[in-house]
Amino acid sequence: MFKLKDVLPATLKSMGMTKKYNAQSVIVHWQEIVGEEISSHSWPISVERNILFLAVNNSVWSHHLMMLKPEIINKINKFLNEKLIYDIRFQAGDLKKYQNQQDDGENITILQPTKLTTDELAAIWQATVVIQDHSLRKKCYYMLIKQTAITKTKQKEGWKTCKNCSVLLPPAQDFCTACSIEHKQEQKMSLIRLLKEAPWLSYHDTCQFVACSPREYHATKKGLVHKLIRALFEPGWDKLNEAVLVMLMTGIPPDRINQSTIDTVIGKIKVRLAEKVRRKKYVSAPGR
Repeated sequence: MFKLKDVLPATLKSMGMTKKYNAQSVIVHWQEIVGEEISSHSWPISVERNILFLAVNNSVWSHHLMMLKPEIINKINKFLNEKLIYDIRFQAGDLKKYQNQQDDGENITILQPTKLTTDELAAIWQATVVIQDHSLRKKCYYMLIKQTAITKTKQKEGWKTCKNCSVLLPPAQDFCTACSIEHKQEQKMSLIRLLKEAPWLSYHDTCQFVACSPREYHATKKGLVHKLIRALFEPGWDKLNEAVLVMLMTGIPPDRINQSTIDTVIGKIKVRLAEKVRRKKYVSAPGR
């Protein structure tokens, strides 16, 4: 008679369920993997696309665990004997909220499994034909029934696949957590590229090419302006950089800008920088 722990890994692999099983193992065995101290300040939320989302009870521990990230990733993958986790995203906040959700089931939408048809049950039973051990085959059969029934319920209630992967989501969401972070990053990079190439664009004009909020638009412009001002006295600074900086600050398009305007704006920036340096020079800390 085979033991479950001996045959389960090979069986899950043959059924293509190894990753899901290992992802759940990270959550279930979190304390065993990272130790009591770290587990008392952190709680694994989910694993999506090789990224572990980890709730941390405050920003201090979030920073501390950020420094330990490579070590934690190594511990997880060593525990799983598989390179499953490539990155960790930290979420500082109320740790008890996630723990209570896990422990008590509070604030979680409970989905009732949909009853499967005879044909669906037969197809699932057929899918487990590779499992030789009858007892283990029955356990996997019931596990697959539960998973298929929940998936069917989600589809009935209008859940849809993420726009970027196959994860099922509630109707109000377009992207899963991992894809949402990736999508925002791509959007941010597109906005930076656009404003570098066309620094005179207004918010309205920008939205025709890259969807963004007013806050994202102004924050990106501000970041580019500060970056150019910091490079004002560095080697390699040229007239093109001056024109880009002035167009970012004024919104004047290239066909209306002239050298006089550029010199005026750059001159004012240099005067303000000089005043700032002078004030710092004459301000001293009180003596002890």
